[in-house]
Amino acid sequence: MSRGGLRTDDELLTVDVAEVVADALRTADPARQLLISAATPAAVQAVRAGVQPASLRFLAEVVRRGGIAFAAGLPEPMPTPEQTGVVGPWLVVAHGDDQVFARWLDAVAAIIEARLSRP
Repeated sequence: MSRGGLRTDDELLTVDVAEVVADALRTADPARQLLISAATPAAVQAVRAGVQPASLRFLAEVVRRGGIAFAAGLPEPMPTPEQTGVVGPWLVVAHGDDQVFARWLDAVAAIIEARLSRP
């Protein structure tokens, strides 16, 4: 880790987000663990694949209305195959509270938006 425990983008790109999501959802406080351990690496990886915040927010709404299992069953939950390749594994391992997972997707979208808006 670099800079006093902070990870660089290159380090965040190596994180297995699906594994971190699965682990976080098994904890006593999955919402908190998802935000702490999985949101930033997910956002960095999603940006590299060209994922737009609006696409993740739309997916979050699909999860809210149809559930994680429904969203995971979509043939292409994101606009491009590359984006689906990044986000799809998150859906496959996700389980539990649909609302918690949808809020996490919204948080990832907010981080992406912040990253894209910086000069």
